[in-house]
This record gives sequence, C-alpha cells and structure tokens, in this order.
Amino acid sequence: VEVQKLLDPNIALVEYYVTEERTLVFIITQQSFEHDEIAVNRDNLLQYIQTARVPSEQSHPEVLQTLYRWLFAESVAEYFDTDIQAIGFVPHDLLHYLPFAALSDGEKHLIDNYALFTLPSVSVLRYLPEKRKSTIETVLALGNPDVTRPGLTKLEFAAQEAIHVGNLYNTQAFINADATESIFWSKASDAGIVHLAAHGIYNRYNPLFSTIYLTGNDEGDSHGDGQLQVHEIYGLDLRSHTDLVVLSACDSAVGDLSSGDEIVSLNRALLYAGTPTVLASLWKVDDKPTYLLMKHFHDNLKGGMSKATALRLAQQEVRKDYPSPYYWAGFVLTGDGGNIEAGPTSNTEQDDSLGTATDT
Repeated sequence: VEVQKLLDPNIALVEYYVTEERTLVFIITQQSFEHDEIAVNRDNLLQYIQTARVPSEQSHPEVLQTLYRWLFAESVAEYFDTDIQAIGFVPHDLLHYLPFAALSDGEKHLIDNYALFTLPSVSVLRYLPEKRKSTIETVLALGNPDVTRPGLTKLEFAAQEAIHVGNLYNTQAFINADATESIFWSKASDAGIVHLAAHGIYNRYNPLFSTIYLTGNDEGDSHGDGQLQVHEIYGLDLRSHTDLVVLSACDSAVGDLSSGDEIVSLNRALLYAGTPTVLASLWKVDDKPTYLLMKHFHDNLKGGMSKATALRLAQQEVRKDYPSPYYWAGFVLTGDGGNIEAGPTSNTEQDDSLGTATDT
C-alpha cells in the first residue's frame, strides 16, 4: 500500500523473482497489486537471454517474441489498464541482463507502447523523492579521454557527444587530454548531470575494481591515475546536486551473466553515492549510434521530457538507421525516470562537428 501511494496513476511496477522451477511476477499500480506465476524456469530464461544479448546485426526476432510472451503478454499485460504509460521493471537474477526495450510482439517493441526504467528494488521508490534535485544548474561532460590501456580504442564520436552535451547546457566539455579523472573528482559533486563518454570495463573477478578509464594526470594519486573504479565511487558524494549520471560507451550496467543477482556495478555504486538516476548500457555499443542516441536523449531531456520518455524517443530515433536492438536496446535507465528542471538552452561555443556523424 505504501508503494502504491508513491506511484503516479500512469506508472506500473513489474517485479520478477526467478527460481529453478518457475518465475514469479508482481504487478503494482496505484490502484492494484497483482501476482502471477510464469511456467518458465531459470534455465529456460538463461538460454534465451544469452541469445538476445549476442552482438549482432540480426535482431533474433523469435527469441525476443518468446521472451515478450513469457514475461509480459501472458503474465503482465492483462493487469494493465489503458492509462499505463510507463513501466518500472524490478529485475531479479539474470533478468538484470535482459534488454526489456527490445521485447517484441512481432510488430512493435515494448518501447513503442511504454517508457521504461528499472529499479534495484521496490523499496528504492521510497527514497527517490528526497534524492530528486529541484533544478540542474551545472553539467559535467567528459568524452574520449586519452587512454593508453591496450585494447581500448579512441572514441571519436564520444568527443562529439561530450561537446554536444556541454553546448546544450552552456558549459565547457572536457575531451581528450582534458577529460581527466582529477576533473571528475573536482566537479562531479556539484554537477546536476554527469555525462561520461568513456570506456568502461567490468571486472568479473573483482567487481569493486570495475573501471571507467579517464585521462590520467597524476599516477601517484588514486583520484588522478585515470582509473575511476567502483570502490572509489562508493566514497563519492552525489547527494546535494546530481540528478543524473550517464555512462556512455561503457560496458557498465551489469557484469557476468552467470553471476546472478549479486551485482556490484558502476551504476549501483553511483546510486549509492546519491544520484537518483543512472543511464548505462548492458553491453558495449558502437561509437556512432551511441553518440546519436545520447544526442537525442539530451535534446529530449532539455526539451522538458521525463528521463524515461527522453530515452524511449531517443531509442526509437536511432532505430530508424540502426534497426537491430543491439544498437539501441541495451541502454537502461535505473532509478527515477521523471523530469529534470534545466536552465535555458545556450548558444553553442565548442565545435561538435568532428568526424562524419550527422548532427540533426
């Protein structure tokens, strides 16, 4: 009842609990609390989710349609009324790795009917109102840091991305050699939005050492060595000003598929640090479609849309040129999917016409 009072009439929460025999689902709206059993066990889900996550130009339509039928059409949709416009999923176990946005009835994906967000737990809903910030006054955008780690390539469009975000909010973006970890630590706590367009790698053997790679400018200082790690983020204070953290180009939202519900990840650490919302990806996505999605997302957000709606429309826009869900469905909004109050749009000052992406 307490949770129901916190919900807007157009939002539904859908919580799953996966067992070795079946999957339980709980559907909560402002007016109702329902539950159901899905005759699908963990092994069934594992096979399908692994296929749905394979990086591919192909969309695996039969897999996405089967998951849609199991997890939504036959178990959840019947409890919705026509007023529901947004769904907050509370995943369990391997469902943390599922791109809900990609689920399809064969004609439309789930994002064609609903704005989507996820919550670590239903109880988090109680604390989101006090974490919301009244207005966004400053933005910190870092992109394409200078990284020397083997295997990490330059992110040309990540620089464009950070510059676009900076221009949109009338602030200087830090790119290339200027995208330092020291800048992050000096400015993140005062920023309403933190946008990091940088490589991120999940450490499956020691998740607390999962890392976002920024430019290092002081090897003797753990806050300046260019490796922003999960255990450090737990010491960050984002309670006062930060309403949204975006982890773009990061393989950051979750870790290894077989590890179950005990996920120590960058977005969990950031929520703990005090931001009500994190936007991150379930897998590494190509540079250019990521840039386009983030551009549309921030444009939508600045235009007054809620965070969940801004992401939904950005995903639909990217899908026009990149139909495979691999390019757009992996981006997940965790936490508060509501509105941000931002300042006026600025005149652009930095040149974001790098590379060949179409900036429309």
